[in-house]
Amino acid sequence: MSIVAYYIDVDAAQLAALRSNPPLVWTMADDRRFASASRMDVDQDWQVLSWLASPARRSESCQDAAVQLAKATTGQPNPDQVARASAKLGCQPAPQGPDLLLDAIEGRGSDREREPALNFGLGAARVFAPQAVRQIAVTFSQFPLSALRSNFDREKMARFHVGVSGWRQEDDTVRDEFLVPSFVRLSDFYQRAAKLNHYVLVLHL
Repeated sequence: MSIVAYYIDVDAAQLAALRSNPPLVWTMADDRRFASASRMDVDQDWQVLSWLASPARRSESCQDAAVQLAKATTGQPNPDQVARASAKLGCQPAPQGPDLLLDAIEGRGSDREREPALNFGLGAARVFAPQAVRQIAVTFSQFPLSALRSNFDREKMARFHVGVSGWRQEDDTVRDEFLVPSFVRLSDFYQRAAKLNHYVLVLHL
């Protein structure tokens, strides 16, 4: 299923308006109350961007592939079999500590960090408070695009089922023509929201 992530920045009053009338999410551009707010998406690239930017996400996808590999071999694998499959695939352990880029791109968070009123069928929107938005904006600004480019590996992305594209048939130009610009747009979005002291909502549809 193709899932699009939407990113919305609003002030406190605008957030309250969305809570009381969720469909306003889709008509904000025509509503003067939301003149300072904005909404953007990166289509389905969010799944790829998080993999390129986050070691934790790459570790997760490798471990998922290891489980599937072990299942294909044994049917009901035990932890040792999964560990052997993980070693065969070269999986790395996930780094410890928070991963702000992963949270910001995918909208990860606990139930208490979500807004149940803003749920369009694929889970409640993740809400980042202004202080968190400022921290995310700094993290984006410090992330080197060279790292994003160096993590681009079509064979590995195909093996680990990153996103929905057929990576083996894709062209390398997709990295700089689409993925890097999408990451920059999302970074710019968070920079703007931080300067305005806005909340950011991440929801999926």
